[in-house]
Amino acid sequence: MIKDNSTTLNAKQYDNAISNTLPYYMDFFEQTFEVVEQCGFELLDWLDLGCGTGSLEEKALKRFDDIHFVLVDPSSEMLHVAKKKLKNEDVQYLNCGSDSIDFNDCFNVVTAIQSHHYMKEQERVKATKNIFNALKDGGIYICFENVIPADESVKNFELARWGRYQIRHGKTELEAKKHNARCGVKYYPITVDMHKDILRKAGFKNIHVFWYSYMQMGIYAIK
Repeated sequence: MIKDNSTTLNAKQYDNAISNTLPYYMDFFEQTFEVVEQCGFELLDWLDLGCGTGSLEEKALKRFDDIHFVLVDPSSEMLHVAKKKLKNEDVQYLNCGSDSIDFNDCFNVVTAIQSHHYMKEQERVKATKNIFNALKDGGIYICFENVIPADESVKNFELARWGRYQIRHGKTELEAKKHNARCGVKYYPITVDMHKDILRKAGFKNIHVFWYSYMQMGIYAIK
């Protein structure tokens, strides 16, 4: 099968299969929405980076009033699926990566849900600076991301635990092993401290890890 994005799943498979790989995946959206609600924005100008199939937007459009989305993804097929799913006139689409966006003071919410771990260091640094520039003062960046422990033995322990989750949810032992072998080869997770450091260097001051499980983290930063 020819791959149409950076994940292990093609766009048409993604929604049905992602929860077999990522523990608590659907909770990422609920946690994101709770943080956005806490901000108290009356109008939502929302940039979603690595939007995938538009699942976050589908839920958000039902939950929030006065919301305008700009969706960005480097996979044209992911965007195609998102457009078919959303069918909403107040959504714009850009086929590019986060390190290529060029906005200034346009959004009060920016999200990146399980997308930036495919970037190498300099791409991630550039993307984070672009996000800072894209936000209005007081705007918030919310990111869910694969992370890696600094200790190699802990990393291996957690990869094995994550593999057991995948097997319990329908993958074979070989499939789980192949998926976890991608860590550091096909995707490039960094530590929590490295995330915070990149955010601070981009200009963010208020930074908080608000969710953590297995090898996934939710973090927000306010401009």
